[in-house]
Amino acid sequence: MRKLLLLLMAGILSMSEVLAQSRTITGKVTDETGAPVPNASVLIKGSNTGTTTNMEGNFQLTVPASTRILVISSIGFETKEVAIGNSNHIVASLTASTSGLQEVVITSFGIKRDKKTLGYSTPVINAEELTAVRNSNITNSLVAKVSGLRVQGSGGSFTGSSVLIRGYTSMTGGSAPLYVVDGIPIDNSGGGTALQTGTTTSNRAVDINPDDIESMTVLKGAAATSLYGSRGAGGVILITTKKGRKGTRNTIDITSSYNIVQANRFPKFQNQYAQGASVAGPGGTRVASHILNSASSWGPEIKGQPYTDFYGRETTLQAYPNNFKDMFQTGYGAQNSVSFSGGSERTVYRVSYGNTQETYILRNNKLNRNNLTVNLTSDVTSKLSIGTFINFNNTTSRRTQQGNQLSNPVFRALFIPRSYDLTGSPYYDSDGNQWFYGGEDNPYWSIDNVRYRDETNRLFGNINVKYKFTSWLDVDLKVGSDFYSFSAHGFDEIGIRGGGNTNSQGAGGVVERRNTVRNLNSYLTVNANHRFGDFMVSGTLGNEIFDNYSTTSTVTGLTLNVKGFDQMSNATSFSPSYGTSRTRTVGVFADAVIEYKSWLSLNLKARNDFPSTLPLANNSVFYPAAALSVVLTEAIEGLKSDFVNAIKLRGNWGKVGRGPGPYNTDNYAVSAAPADGFGPSINYPFNGLLGYTISNSAGNPTLKPEFTTEWEIGTDINLWDNRIILEANYYQRKLTEGLFSVPYSAASGITSVFQNAGEIDTKGLELALTVVPVRTKKFTWSVNGNFTKFKSIVTKLAPGVSVITLAGFTTPNVRLMEGEEYGVIYGNMYQRHANGQLLLGPNGLPLPTNSVFKIGNPNPKFTLGITNTFTYGDFTLDVLLDIRNGGDLYSRNLADLRRNGVAIETAEKPRLDKDGVTYLTNYQFEGVDVNGNPVNVPITAEQYWGNSGKYVAAEGYIVNTSWVRVREANLFYKMPRSLTEKTPFSNIELGVFGRNLFLWTKDYPHLDPEQNVLGLSNIQGLEFNANLSTRTMGLSLRLTL
Repeated sequence: MRKLLLLLMAGILSMSEVLAQSRTITGKVTDETGAPVPNASVLIKGSNTGTTTNMEGNFQLTVPASTRILVISSIGFETKEVAIGNSNHIVASLTASTSGLQEVVITSFGIKRDKKTLGYSTPVINAEELTAVRNSNITNSLVAKVSGLRVQGSGGSFTGSSVLIRGYTSMTGGSAPLYVVDGIPIDNSGGGTALQTGTTTSNRAVDINPDDIESMTVLKGAAATSLYGSRGAGGVILITTKKGRKGTRNTIDITSSYNIVQANRFPKFQNQYAQGASVAGPGGTRVASHILNSASSWGPEIKGQPYTDFYGRETTLQAYPNNFKDMFQTGYGAQNSVSFSGGSERTVYRVSYGNTQETYILRNNKLNRNNLTVNLTSDVTSKLSIGTFINFNNTTSRRTQQGNQLSNPVFRALFIPRSYDLTGSPYYDSDGNQWFYGGEDNPYWSIDNVRYRDETNRLFGNINVKYKFTSWLDVDLKVGSDFYSFSAHGFDEIGIRGGGNTNSQGAGGVVERRNTVRNLNSYLTVNANHRFGDFMVSGTLGNEIFDNYSTTSTVTGLTLNVKGFDQMSNATSFSPSYGTSRTRTVGVFADAVIEYKSWLSLNLKARNDFPSTLPLANNSVFYPAAALSVVLTEAIEGLKSDFVNAIKLRGNWGKVGRGPGPYNTDNYAVSAAPADGFGPSINYPFNGLLGYTISNSAGNPTLKPEFTTEWEIGTDINLWDNRIILEANYYQRKLTEGLFSVPYSAASGITSVFQNAGEIDTKGLELALTVVPVRTKKFTWSVNGNFTKFKSIVTKLAPGVSVITLAGFTTPNVRLMEGEEYGVIYGNMYQRHANGQLLLGPNGLPLPTNSVFKIGNPNPKFTLGITNTFTYGDFTLDVLLDIRNGGDLYSRNLADLRRNGVAIETAEKPRLDKDGVTYLTNYQFEGVDVNGNPVNVPITAEQYWGNSGKYVAAEGYIVNTSWVRVREANLFYKMPRSLTEKTPFSNIELGVFGRNLFLWTKDYPHLDPEQNVLGLSNIQGLEFNANLSTRTMGLSLRLTL
């Protein structure tokens, strides 16, 4: 018994000794504002023993008695070592990371990842960059800011920019990225324009208030976007909205800006020669004749000669230097936003209202947008949180006509004769009819009488429920919707001469359009992360359901009865059309990450889609991806130094796709239009009867998606206390099973079949460099540069198909050709001798080819963005340079200025002899005849610049669009706290900004070459009578209460 007692006492003493050798530490981890930091890692220094914080930032950890220091780390924060001393409770505040490799980034479906170990590029644009110059359309704020993105505007009123990420990912469909707001994809359709009718249109990104955006993250490669499956081929842009913060006081933010809108460039005109053309003179000469209905300015020299004008008024011949410029006005833009935000320990909120008003530089063009946004999140319990984001938008606009049509005000005014008083001449006769000498609509008459207005009401948002089972396991359900209705009304007055809104051919017309789009999106994810010694394992399993339903209806009424009566009831004939569409995609996905000691990371992803637009046999589509990263400075001891801060190598591979549109797998009936090719056709309804036939475009029951497979290698290097940060990426991607309509013999009863047939190879290089040359207490100068270069080559079309024409005419057109870059420009050329010289006729003028050849490539060789930021005390100046090298454009505007004799270079040499009417022959083309003999025949200025000279072939219309421009500049002042303390405001910021402040072009005078006749489209390189691009300058104010 005594021995038993001794053993028991010894056991108790030994247990007491063990207990005395360990203790339990509790604590809380917060950020700099005091908000809790969940999932932070808490480790005993020098060991793998540790734990993670819960949703409230609290932790509990048993440590040996000898423990002195805990190492606390979390994504987006600097690692911190905390001495625990004799205390059993600590509170640690983490500082946000300043290193480019140690920041948190949002990836697919809102998953947060540490950039330090990420295996692919995810550049982020913050709110300040997006709103610096107060663009009303967020796509215009992306230009020249991110490597890998080619962003280009299309000109005209209230337009956005086309965004192309790493090349083309579809044969004839769109390659635009998917836009995702707080985890829910939204619609960004629109922005395309018709060639010969109608107005500009806005992409639906115009509905988003930029002041509601916290940041935009760009997912570029297939490995980054594979979890979005059939919608991720063109890249993904993740938009994170502003939210309230826990434990902060209620605040009111007021942002206001006002700017003027002006034409970016006006042409330089000659004002020496009058309206008219050359006619045959004595002895074979050409003389200038003042012809009152001439569209050109090849008439006599302006010397104050008396004459009777087109309206029967006695006057003298004079130039009107501002007859084009006077048509334009100084527009304005005004943006005003107010937000209310705050948060308790459990609930955060933000409510905002924004109003945007913008006018274009032509009358009757105005955009008005109202946004109401609610963002609310509440922790119902320590485990359950519920949140919602709702945005309601109303956007209205009025617009004038654009494009290659006679109702476009710019079309005629651009080359109006220099002696014609466009500003002061009447354009109505005594009966109220249009009165104009030309065959086109008078520009002022068109602005007044060819009218268009539209309205969009849109509601998008989501409801989010998140439940945290443990500190390492949670489930997230998000259900979202994007619904909008669009209505448009167009009116063409009786007597219209151009296409206008209805192509009424002078009879007048009214058109009504009603479109609705309803997108429903839900996803459910199960997320886990847990540390196993040196390994950190994270995983996500998820399901997504996407359902789209849309309707379109149009009624066109033609032949109006009463002038000025803008109602459908005024028409005598009607043409209705209606269509519906519905698609659904169900997807399941998984994402797993294994990290070793914070320097090695392997990311494996997979998604399987089941889209409704594919036949049942092919509607299971698998998209895998993998990414690997190695942080060398963490893996190799001694590599990290005072100069070398971080070096990371990464590589990835992935596969994404793009499915066909709806109703391409079967044949469908369409309205019949029978004709035998000789006699009249029969238009249905006919005698009260309807007629239908099978469409000439056949469906295909074996369709598959287009697939884009990509591999990428890259590096991130931080040097000199992170004052030099380099990111470099090289990638190759291949589009296979490209979808397009393959031409078929009409003898078969059809003319085309939709098939998987094409292939495109893309190779690209991206560089992003940040350098801080100067950093002192008061002054900092930083330079951020991004370089983008990629080339997309069409490597395969369908068997027997040599060309796919995307847009245009017989000459010019944009097409796909095997072995050529995507979308090259074809047209007729100047004939050339075997030695390469121009082939000239006996009259000394060039000869055009009958066939078409490649005459241009709209794709630039590279683009470059450089932002210089200078900070001195409380002042900051940002200047963004946008540089483009290469890229051809078929420019109708430039040709019209020259061939009609109004551009200043057409008068650089004297046109006429001393008598002021006889044409000089002081121009000459250098070339040879068919036998190779030189042709030395002098010609007149009109012959040289006219349709028989330089513009006899489409080749003459091609110009290089290389440019250097000051895309953005912004100077703002943040009032110091010593001054704001004397006011009711906690923050006051004042700014001065401008966009498109300077433009230099290598070969493109007079106008801004940033134009595209088809708007925001894959198809680039054509400009037909584009409306002018604009520059803005303004003031901004931000107040915080």
